[in-house]
Amino acid sequence: MRRLYRTSREGSLTDVQSLEHITWERIAQIPAPGMQFPIQLRFSPDNTLLTYLYSPSRSAQLSLWALDLASQEPRQLAGETPLESRTLEEELRRERQRIPWEGITTYQFAHQAADYVLIPHSSSLEVLNVKTMERDVIEPLQGVDDPYLTPKAQSIVYVRERSLWVFDLKTRQERSLMLSEDPKTHYGIAEYVAQEEFDRAHGFFVSPEETWIAFEAVNTASIPEYTILHMADDPVFLEQHAYPFVGQANAVTRLGVMPLVGGEVQWITWEEFGECYLIDVHWHTEQEMIVQILTRDQKSLIVLGYNPVEQSRSVLWTETAPDWINITHDLIVLHSGDILTTSENNPDGFRHLVIRSRDSQVRWITQGPWMVTEIVGVSPDEHSVIIQATKESPLERHIYQVDLLSGEMTRLSEEPGIHKAVVSSDFRWMIDQVSSLSMSTKTVLKRLGDSNSTKPVLIGHAPVEANTLHVKPPELVAIDLEDGTTLYGAVYRPDHIEPHTKAPVIVSVYGGPHAQLVTNTWALTVDLQAQYFAQQGYFVIKVDNRGSANRGKAFEQALFHRFGTIELDDQIAALNWIHQHYPTDPTRVGIYGWSYGGYMTLTALMKAPDVFKVGVAGAPVTDFRLYDTAYTERYMGTDETNHAGYEQASVLNFVPELEGKLLVIHGMIDENVHFRHTALLIDALVANHKDFSLLALPKTRHMPRGFDVLYTIARKRSEFFETYL
Repeated sequence: MRRLYRTSREGSLTDVQSLEHITWERIAQIPAPGMQFPIQLRFSPDNTLLTYLYSPSRSAQLSLWALDLASQEPRQLAGETPLESRTLEEELRRERQRIPWEGITTYQFAHQAADYVLIPHSSSLEVLNVKTMERDVIEPLQGVDDPYLTPKAQSIVYVRERSLWVFDLKTRQERSLMLSEDPKTHYGIAEYVAQEEFDRAHGFFVSPEETWIAFEAVNTASIPEYTILHMADDPVFLEQHAYPFVGQANAVTRLGVMPLVGGEVQWITWEEFGECYLIDVHWHTEQEMIVQILTRDQKSLIVLGYNPVEQSRSVLWTETAPDWINITHDLIVLHSGDILTTSENNPDGFRHLVIRSRDSQVRWITQGPWMVTEIVGVSPDEHSVIIQATKESPLERHIYQVDLLSGEMTRLSEEPGIHKAVVSSDFRWMIDQVSSLSMSTKTVLKRLGDSNSTKPVLIGHAPVEANTLHVKPPELVAIDLEDGTTLYGAVYRPDHIEPHTKAPVIVSVYGGPHAQLVTNTWALTVDLQAQYFAQQGYFVIKVDNRGSANRGKAFEQALFHRFGTIELDDQIAALNWIHQHYPTDPTRVGIYGWSYGGYMTLTALMKAPDVFKVGVAGAPVTDFRLYDTAYTERYMGTDETNHAGYEQASVLNFVPELEGKLLVIHGMIDENVHFRHTALLIDALVANHKDFSLLALPKTRHMPRGFDVLYTIARKRSEFFETYL
């Protein structure tokens, strides 16, 4: 369960369009002002090009672009493609990866053949030579899943009809690597929880010299199929999902290794650790890959080394935690064989850089009450590393160069805000992408170590200022609780308040783990639903309660085994602080949110009816026993081990306490938080003679898409608060 981004009506938008009078139509248009900027920025393997996806017209249709690093001239490599139909598997992968864009949405360099890029289109695959601009369009591979151009650009590996295939670009022949003859068995596709909860999008991994391919085999026979009915389609049809509910069976997964040319499969086993999730696979050389697995209770992370030549497996290290382990995909094998990664398993409880040697020695590189949020890159001589971190403030991200021997840190980013970086492998170039409450995202190319003599190059649109759009950024506030905990919030002030009057307040909430709403970022400023409410005379507040991300393990661990308790306490404490510091009316408080935020909305209305009077719950979980294994068991255990916690977390048990006005919005083909959650809520509301309103969206999944849907959500949500608050 993760935060969502939304998609839009086709057509271009003007970033300088005034936001002085926000309408429902403007809320529904995506991208929001200033939110169209280059994404998927990458340096070519030979460090001659910077490539990225971008829309010069500021629409949701992306094209592939390249900047020549010598001439610093941009050019379009591949143009926008018309929206075409997608396979169900591709549609669901887009949901898992929260892809809001159209056109070209992904691309991939061949790691060794630096001139070649794979571009998946809806109607074909294209291999493009970025130097000669020669195009190899492969129409027979239309609709294949997760295509991958091998490192030497000799083949394309992909999944089709649950089977793993390879296509030879010279002979134009395809051959099967693993054929599935069982509809319950899949080769090369990551299972649902890997994609949704562990951020692993791929199910196969090719070695650097194309000698080996590791792949996941997934069998879902032990999972009863969950049926989703497409009632608004003609003809009506059923969609079946192998969805693993809390405490029940997961998919059975195995990791195999075989020669890419075909041959015998080596199956890597780890039965001695019990049932585990496959977290990630990293090829180091042709003779070693590193495999991360996590026990089902998520309290033990085991990192394995495997040599396919010798067919030998070793345990490199194990991490344990009394609650759960937050996994990372940051893992780099150094020339020495030591492994650079990040971990929270230290006395600070904050994620920091650590080097683990092959003889089990552990050396922490960074320390302190802040987080390393990403390893950006390691220098060729491996003397230093570039990271993104919260060292200045949990509300900001800055870029640092860290000496791997001394731990000395040099800050590379300057402006306040959220910085994201990409660095070339030769450490000559760095992309610095920054936004703040007052400025939209700016993307600049810098020379590393030469900032004084070389002027940064702007990539994409120039940033937009908040005052240019006539929109007021929210105020960031620090709220100190009685126990010494500090919560951070964002406050949107109404445009006008009559003297000696108090305005209603609306809480915009998420509240769950692995998310952070409040940072110094442009996305807060162009939250047009919140800004709309402020223009209509409401205070709007967002607060990251205990349990949210990037504040250290102790801050996040506060909700362990007790969803729906500590989060609500913190939201109410923040509201009390707001009432003391702003002219707000405590008798007129509303709340809205999506996903976990929808759950929090229901929790607030039912557990604190004296505080919250109106709520709009989007795609809410109503009983976490009906959510998936990997997410829920991480924080809540199972119903057998934590029955009281599940009972306390279930809003269905608190429906009799509802007094305020409630609107529920839910997509009827939501494959993540099933519409069943809302159906059970409605049944309980009816049984208790409670008044409620419902907006059911027949063709919407967990992530609302399309102008008409987004417009309707904005209108109904707005009208509901205007009517009842």
